[in-house]
Amino acid sequence: MSFRQFPATGNDGNAYIILEFHDEHGGPDGKPSLRYELADGQRLQRKNDRFANADSTLVLTAD
Repeated sequence: MSFRQFPATGNDGNAYIILEFHDEHGGPDGKPSLRYELADGQRLQRKNDRFANADSTLVLTAD
């Protein structure tokens, strides 16, 4: 497993760091999988160039 981090801006105007975790072994289909989180462990869903928490109260755009 490896990871990278990149800056993002939230819909609240605050700056955030998104952590992208890359699992080279992947899931059952054998394809590599990606997971996105904030530093506090909050999981994010990715849709195109935007990231949102589970209830979409926080929406982030990568800088």
